[in-house]
Amino acid sequence: MAVTESERPSPPGEYGVVVVGSGPGGLQTSYCLKRLGIDHAVVSADDGPGGMFRRFPLFERLISWTHASADAALGTREYEAHDQNSLVADEPELGAQVAARIAEGSRRPSRDEMEAALRSFAEQAALPVRYGCRWESTRREDGAVVLGTSDGEYRCKAAVFAVGMTEPWVPPIPGL
Repeated sequence: MAVTESERPSPPGEYGVVVVGSGPGGLQTSYCLKRLGIDHAVVSADDGPGGMFRRFPLFERLISWTHASADAALGTREYEAHDQNSLVADEPELGAQVAARIAEGSRRPSRDEMEAALRSFAEQAALPVRYGCRWESTRREDGAVVLGTSDGEYRCKAAVFAVGMTEPWVPPIPGL
């Protein structure tokens, strides 16, 4: 079932914060902003969550580990020390998403397991991610940050660029 334009979250407009990117950094930032009650939008050029984990690592397994059989309950703060891949959440059902999907006997998640965990986190936390919306430019205007995207302009007080590292590109922002 295709998502219609009116069903896509975070349309161009004015927000307190705009996050660019739907990898772990962008999703974790969005989760924290939502918990704090800060009006925000997330834009992502990808068609789903995961950012660089949708394309890398090329050898299909991450080098960081998740210890699914640790001596702590999944989703607890104690368990987080044994899981370097799942995002952090106050709700136990959102924690340990990678551990819930990792192949038995493995401590290093595959690219597909990581992507599935990030998708589950984004969906269960109902994060306002607008997929298929490419960030194209940034400028200052009347005290606001204005982000030009493939869908239109976003105005905000602050922008967070969680764009990963898969495409070497220096944005046309003076000073970078």
